[in-house]
Amino acid sequence: MTQQNTKELINQYLKDIFYQVLSIQENHVSIAAKKRLSRTEMHSIEVIKDNASPILTHVAEALKISKATASVCIERLVRKGFVLKKKLISDRRKHSLELTDIGELCYTQHKEFHDKMVDSLLTDFKLDEYPELLRGLKNMSDFFKKY
Repeated sequence: MTQQNTKELINQYLKDIFYQVLSIQENHVSIAAKKRLSRTEMHSIEVIKDNASPILTHVAEALKISKATASVCIERLVRKGFVLKKKLISDRRKHSLELTDIGELCYTQHKEFHDKMVDSLLTDFKLDEYPELLRGLKNMSDFFKKY
């Protein structure tokens, strides 16, 4: 196989994986929630769970979306019953965010999906024997961070 063929194959795999992950992830979590969740809503739930004292700004920054978009997303999650908003005592203009029980369930489902995805990648690898895999994934991550 030529280098050009290999590059084309890698590109096709990356595109296939990207679109499949988005679709499967959205469907998997929505089924658990028994409600439709957008990717932004699901990843907002993830940011809320992964931050010690989450506020709207954390969601916007982590997802690289505007505060207005994050605000709309959080309001939808509150209406759907996944998130609770509580005014901060230190600054009444801001709200702390926390997950409800159904929000926690969705987070758990989302995390399990990611864990299975990583496990499937590592099926034939022992990372200490294949540092190239980690280096390649880090390079890809660094590439995406530039955008």
